[in-house]
Amino acid sequence: MKKIFVLICCIFLFFSVFSQSKNTSVEVLDYRTVDGKIVLELLVNDIKADFVLDINGANAVLPEYVEKLKIDQEVQKSLSNVTKTRGIEVIKTMKINKISFGNNIFRNGFPVLVLKDAPYLRKLGVAGTINARLFRGTTITLDGKRQKITTSIPYRPPYMRLDYRADCVLETDETLLCPVTINGKNYSFVFDSWCEDVIAMSSEDFALFTGEKAGQELNINLGYEAPIKTEQVKVADECLFVKNMMKNVLIPENESLQRSVLGIGLLKEGILSIDVRRSRMYFQPYDLVKIEDELIPKDLNVKVESGKLNPITGEYFLEHVFDYKKGGDFVLKGDKPVVIDFWASWCGPCMKMVPFMEKLAAQYKDQVIFYKVNADVERELCRIYNIEALPTFFFIPVGGKPIVEVGARPENFESIIQEQLLKKN
Repeated sequence: MKKIFVLICCIFLFFSVFSQSKNTSVEVLDYRTVDGKIVLELLVNDIKADFVLDINGANAVLPEYVEKLKIDQEVQKSLSNVTKTRGIEVIKTMKINKISFGNNIFRNGFPVLVLKDAPYLRKLGVAGTINARLFRGTTITLDGKRQKITTSIPYRPPYMRLDYRADCVLETDETLLCPVTINGKNYSFVFDSWCEDVIAMSSEDFALFTGEKAGQELNINLGYEAPIKTEQVKVADECLFVKNMMKNVLIPENESLQRSVLGIGLLKEGILSIDVRRSRMYFQPYDLVKIEDELIPKDLNVKVESGKLNPITGEYFLEHVFDYKKGGDFVLKGDKPVVIDFWASWCGPCMKMVPFMEKLAAQYKDQVIFYKVNADVERELCRIYNIEALPTFFFIPVGGKPIVEVGARPENFESIIQEQLLKKN
């Protein structure tokens, strides 16, 4: 019995580890650095614009970009009480209708602060800043050597080792606190991609830190202002983050910081994965393993057969049904009508509908294409189309919009197919 128990545990562990390394969507994109800041190209209301990645900062835009990016939805003042961010005055809060980064990241109704003025951001040539909220539910991996950013859903890329992981603390404002050991003393620092050093300390922590004075200057940013030089720099003999021991780390004092931070100077030492949802960070030397980008076919090997109820992905939906990321009115792609069943394995009514939907698919073979979408996996797709109850069914005529039916009530499904999908004008 003991051997059987051990065997079962091993099998469970194998599948647990396997499930944590398998991603449903991976995308590798370039980024560039300007004055030590990471700059990403986003698509805002179908217009390309550069933003600085400021994970612990604000989602914000310069005032001249409100019109350029067609941001026209203002948030009521009672819902927005932010007056300053990183020392810059805020005029108002608005919502971006749609914003995306590559093919993995897409948001609707995305709130942003409109800055009164920020000359340094303008000098960087960007429209504004973007924080961790855009990447909620996604793991982002930063490779400073190749200047690549990988977005993977839902887990880290497989080349990031599980044993090079730090468990962090995610606060209510989405601040990520990371464990760091300096000269044998344990600290908890905020991860801040606006900081280009490995570590920058608040005035309080810097005064208590016993490291020797460095005798040299470093650049620091006081909020969203241009960098200035400071002589207030000390040396940490040893700095341990995850399993990586860094020697002779220069630590400046930054009086604009309320809390000490861990910055993207880390990228000079290794590759970094940030999993905000699970409050984890992975950090390992560049030469620990060979970095191979995980390639997943765009449609995840979706195979569609006439007369079958075919499972599809969000990517397949974009390619073959309708690409909502491009905007415009819903118009079905293709020359055959479509039925889509949004379902979940835990949903009893969904499972009861499966035989009926399979029978319909066979009955209308070569006339109507039948798809099913797992609502637990394709959450973005469900969010875009407000799928809040399961099962939900889309009946889509050629060149038309979805006719939506909610619930396991199939009495009128055939009449919809006959009269709305197949009826000739």
